[in-house]
Amino acid sequence: MFRTRKSLKQYKKTAKNSNGCPFCEPNIKDRIIVSNGKAAMLTKNDFGYSIWEGREVVEHLLVVPHRHVANFKNLTTKEKAEIIELISEYEAKGYDVYARGAGSVQKTVPAHQHTHLIKTKGSPAKLLLFIKKPYYLIKF
Repeated sequence: MFRTRKSLKQYKKTAKNSNGCPFCEPNIKDRIIVSNGKAAMLTKNDFGYSIWEGREVVEHLLVVPHRHVANFKNLTTKEKAEIIELISEYEAKGYDVYARGAGSVQKTVPAHQHTHLIKTKGSPAKLLLFIKKPYYLIKF
C-alpha cells in the first residue's frame, strides 16, 4: 500500500497541523461523506492509497465510528452490528477490507478506530520498483 509523493506530502502536512483526532475535529465537515448512519460514517479517504496489493486503487473509503474509540472492543453491540453490515455491503461489491490493530505502530490515527475499504482495478503488477521514500513508482 503506497501513496503518491504528492498525496503523501499533503497527508504529512495535514497530520502535522492537526491538533487532535482528524475524525473528530471540526474539519470533518469538509469531508466527502458517502453515507452517515447512527453509529458510523462512510467517507472518502482524503489521502487514499494509490497502490494496493500491486493494483491501482480506484476508490478508497473509510468507515469511521462516530464515537471516539480506539478499537472494535470498545463499541457497543449495536454499533458493531451497523459497522459490520456496512463493511459487508462493500466487501460484496469487491472492496478489500483493511484495519490495523489498536497497538500497531503503523496506524497513523491510533486513538480512533477506522476501517479502510479499498477498490482496485486491473491485474497486479509483475514488478513494482520503489525508489526512495516517499516513493517513485514504476509499474510493469
